[in-house]
This record gives sequence, structure tokens and C-alpha cells, in this order.
Amino acid sequence: MRRLLIANALLLLLAAPARAQGNDDAQKCAETSIPDLALARCTRAIQSRELSEPNMAAALNNRGNAYQSKGDYARAIADYNEAIKLSFDSAMIYNNRGRAHQQRGDYERAIQDYEQAIRLDPTSALAFNNRGRVNHLQENYAQAIEDYDKAIALDPAYQLAYYNRAFARFDQGLFSASVSDFARAVELDPSRAYRVLGLYLAKARAGDLDRKDLARHAARLDLTRWPGPVVALFLGQITPQAMIAAAQDPDPNALRERYCEAYFYAGEFYLIHGQRTAAVQMFQSAVATATTSLVEHSSAKGELRRLGRMGERKGGGN
Repeated sequence: MRRLLIANALLLLLAAPARAQGNDDAQKCAETSIPDLALARCTRAIQSRELSEPNMAAALNNRGNAYQSKGDYARAIADYNEAIKLSFDSAMIYNNRGRAHQQRGDYERAIQDYEQAIRLDPTSALAFNNRGRVNHLQENYAQAIEDYDKAIALDPAYQLAYYNRAFARFDQGLFSASVSDFARAVELDPSRAYRVLGLYLAKARAGDLDRKDLARHAARLDLTRWPGPVVALFLGQITPQAMIAAAQDPDPNALRERYCEAYFYAGEFYLIHGQRTAAVQMFQSAVATATTSLVEHSSAKGELRRLGRMGERKGGGN
């Protein structure tokens, strides 16, 4: 799943007495990336009553991260609230809580938390990037780009900020202007298929169907794993219908996200090939998934605005 595109960094636990099983569980909680396992370990640590105040804040933060990775944003926020009571000067916890509010669609609270994170740590490229993403979702493009600019100034190798800034321009129809940022994102991490797709689409929408460059980048990718079938679509290897059929996942939340992506990229394929009606239907289907955290969702909305069809429901007239 791409729900947590922006990684929620775990707090490091401070040194604690070796006697305490709670501290051992808390350390293991901090080290595991498996959400269910992290939840069990963090909960044991929290309930042990053996943690120091800083370690309790860390365990609550880390359990909040685990809840957030499972899409349980209400419980994640509850844990971050308790962690902030114990560690009110942690920019990281405010940033994590802001991310949970953002995922719930509560953009006002997300902005408030990101701004507090920035006040506490003005060098946090992550917080600027995250605030930029919320401004982007609210279609405040100028402010979003300003935030991405600041994130990149703080961390010139921050590929996600380049990718987000590229889409902030793409979503305004500034396709040529987005190419350089997509290219930089690919340069920084050529293993990410989504970055490669963004670069191809920006070029294509600017009038340059550079399938040769796409093939060159695709040679490094596993096209059998999602979103590999999307790359295969633009290489002319499969049809839009086959690509959509390949968007299967046993996790219903992941499946909804994949369908959003599949519909968006199918829409772009049809638009590039002059099939406007089919493109509109695909973009409407992408928006209908309500997966607002994905760049593909906001970009589908942008395409519908340019096509003059944003106000129509899926299945509306031509």
C-alpha cells in the first residue's frame, strides 16, 4: 500500500534499566516494521508500567505509527495525543499526528500540527513537504510549491519533495514545467516505478511520447509487480483493461488504492491517444474511489477540471 508515502520515523528509545521487560518490548516495538507485531509489543510495553516518561512517549508514538500504517487513524491520533502530553516539544510526534489528520481528511488540524512541527524544528524537510502536500490537496498550489521549495532547500536529495512539486505543477496543467522535477526524482531513485511513470506522463502530456526513455527506465523495474502493469500499458505491451484487471490485492484498502491508480493511468492513456470520453470515465472512476491521500486522486480531479467535467458524476453524459 502507498498510504504512508511519507515514512513516519520512529522515536529512538532512551537508555533504560536492563531489568525491565517493558523496555525490551518497547525497543522491539521501535525496531519492527510489521504493524500487528508492533502493536502487540508496544501495547505490552505501555501496559507494563516499567517505562520512563520519555520511553512511554516513544512507545505511544510508535504504537500510533503502527495504528496509522493499518489505517486506524482515530487510535493513532489518540496515542499521539498522549505522547504529546509527555513530550510536548517533539516535532516528530506533531508531524506524525498531522499525517494522521491528513489521512482522515482533516486538513485544518493537519496544517496546525505541521506548523507546530516546523516551529519546533525549522530544519525539518519532512514537515515542510507534508504541509506542502496538504496545501496541494486543498489546491493551494502556490503555497504548496513554496513548501516543497523549502523542503528541497533543506534536503536537496529529497526525491519525494521533487515528485510532489512535479505533481503540483502537473495538476495545474504545467506539464513541461513538471518534467525537470520528475526527472530529478527518477535520478535520485530510479527503482521507484511511480517516479518513472510521472516522468513519462509529464513528457507525453507536453507532446513528447518518449517511449524509448520509458523502456530504458523500465529495464530496471519488475513489471510483474504493481505498478509494473501500468508501465507495461504505456510501453504498449498490454491493454488498459488488462492493466486494470492486474490491480488485484487481497487487502480491501490496498485494492481501492490500486483501482484509483489504475483508473487514473488508464485515463491518461486514453487522453494521450485522443479518446476523451473514455478518459473522462476513467478519471471519474478514480475520483469515485475517494482515496484522497493518493497523488493519482488529486491529479484525476485536475484532469476533470481541465476537461470541464469535474462537476459530473461517474456515468454522466458525454
